[in-house]
Amino acid sequence: MGALFHDSAGPPSPPRGAGAVVRGGLRSAAWKRPAVVTRGAPGADLQEVLERLLAAVQPLPAETVPVWEAAGRIATGRVRAPAAVPRIRRAAMDGYVCHDADIARAAEGRSVTLRITGTSVMGEPPGPGPARGEAWSITTGAPVPRRGDRVLPLEAVRADGTALHLDRAAPGKRHVAEPGEEIQPGDILAAPAEPIPPAACGALAACGVAAVSVYRRPRVALVATGSELVELAAGGPPPPPGCIVNSNAVTIAGELAAAGCEVEYRGIIPDRPRETARAFSAMQDRYDVVLSTGGVSVGRYDLVHRTWLDLGARRYAGRVDLKPGGPFFAARAGRTWAIGLSGTPVACLAAFHLLVRPVLRRLAGARFVVRPVEMMALADGWARPTDRLRALWGRLDAADERTVHLLTDASLGRLTLLTAANALVLLPGGTPSLAPGSRVAVMRLNRPEDREYFRIAAATPGPLVIGLVGASGSGKTAATVGLIRRLTARGLRVGAIKHAAHGFQIDRPKSDSARMIEAGALRVVLAGPSETTIRISGEMPLASLIRGPAGAAHDAPDVVLIEGFGAAGHPIVQIGPPKPGAGAGEPWMTIPAAAALSEPAFEKTLDRITARIVALLDSVAARR
Repeated sequence: MGALFHDSAGPPSPPRGAGAVVRGGLRSAAWKRPAVVTRGAPGADLQEVLERLLAAVQPLPAETVPVWEAAGRIATGRVRAPAAVPRIRRAAMDGYVCHDADIARAAEGRSVTLRITGTSVMGEPPGPGPARGEAWSITTGAPVPRRGDRVLPLEAVRADGTALHLDRAAPGKRHVAEPGEEIQPGDILAAPAEPIPPAACGALAACGVAAVSVYRRPRVALVATGSELVELAAGGPPPPPGCIVNSNAVTIAGELAAAGCEVEYRGIIPDRPRETARAFSAMQDRYDVVLSTGGVSVGRYDLVHRTWLDLGARRYAGRVDLKPGGPFFAARAGRTWAIGLSGTPVACLAAFHLLVRPVLRRLAGARFVVRPVEMMALADGWARPTDRLRALWGRLDAADERTVHLLTDASLGRLTLLTAANALVLLPGGTPSLAPGSRVAVMRLNRPEDREYFRIAAATPGPLVIGLVGASGSGKTAATVGLIRRLTARGLRVGAIKHAAHGFQIDRPKSDSARMIEAGALRVVLAGPSETTIRISGEMPLASLIRGPAGAAHDAPDVVLIEGFGAAGHPIVQIGPPKPGAGAGEPWMTIPAAAALSEPAFEKTLDRITARIVALLDSVAARR
């Protein structure tokens, strides 16, 4: 599909005094439009921009839709069940309807026999039912007749065609669903400003409610700007040199549909003022939202914001203090919201999740418009301090949804990382470099909205991690214990992780973990081949035990010493020769094995390591 906005009058005439630029053999106009100058800060605070937009956006008018089409729509008001479901007594199992009094004496060795005199089946009104001493066969869901007060399941009786025999005490359950057992009159089936779940649609239908009032879906025109863009053509040739496939439109169209919008793709607009103005003018007041990609930065060919303002739109937001996704535009043009996103895929999608989707959900009538933002542990470090809000793509593993893994350009291509991401890691401006284990704000892209606004909490830097490696008998534990004593004497909180490759016994006296606790470690983690345990100094309150070892009663350590692990990505102290087959990488420090040093020399070596750890802590603090 080509561009839908073709200027049949040809390219605009160049302004007086302007030259002409020839591109690819075609003569096109060059215009003298001043670049947009940003004022003050590089962009507005994202949270403030979202609040401003949500304060201005009003839900769309209501409409009535069949319950068949109501799933996921936003209810305009509270809907209560008008009637009970079921409305009559029904059988909960296949079996026989009888009277409790007739079977009360049944027991092992004392059989009760009842005559089968009738049948109750689904789809027919309740019949008179069995008289005393009789039973009626009945199917699951069929109406319980007017006589009879329980259902004996098929597996509880013997039947010979004309009679049934109960050879043991009757089951305790009556297996009769009373009126209102599934839905009580007055039960709330839909709440105002909340999505209607599919199960609620079924419940409404069960109550006889055929239609429900919902807010109208936002009608969105999706358009891409950029003379370098070409449409995807199945089986066609690759794009010409200098051109790229308009992939943003495919991505955003899917996101718009997932957000509950009616989407109409309106093609590509070239970077020419007249065509841009004509296209935007044609869409104004025909759609609730015109969403464009590209053309929102400050360059000569960035026409989106200029064009909308020339058409009389009222600006609500411009550039946002966000990376990626800072180029942004939102305005009201008549009855239409005009929103512009960056043309860079990672920036386009980040701003969509953080700003555009909440606006669309509010237009659709939803009260909650922001996805969950939770504090989680960072699996990988982040080396660069932030000068503005950073939105980093991340992934939460199903096995550990409390830890987020950063997806970076180094690990995946920019487009590839978007396909793997299910979270956005949000680092406010001024965040220092972060070590693994730091706690960061994470927006969960795989969860529905649960809040009206979001607040991005500051990251909590993790501890400094030092690995101590070496062959068995090199003195790793002696070095760890000595370092714990020295660091705690300086007022630092120290944790330790002991790699117990051959298993461990918690209560063994004078064990390595016991020595580390006695030296002053807050807690020691023992990681074995088949189990992991944590030793904590002192008694923990019951509430802290329930919450886990990271409960509020215990402060996070400043330093964690890992004995026996390579601790990839962290400083490593190599003690003695490397362990055969170990791949710990280039060590931060190398010292002889403890047995190769006299006791005074070993103590001086530990003093030197302690001084370097403290200096490293000071340098990290200075960067923060």
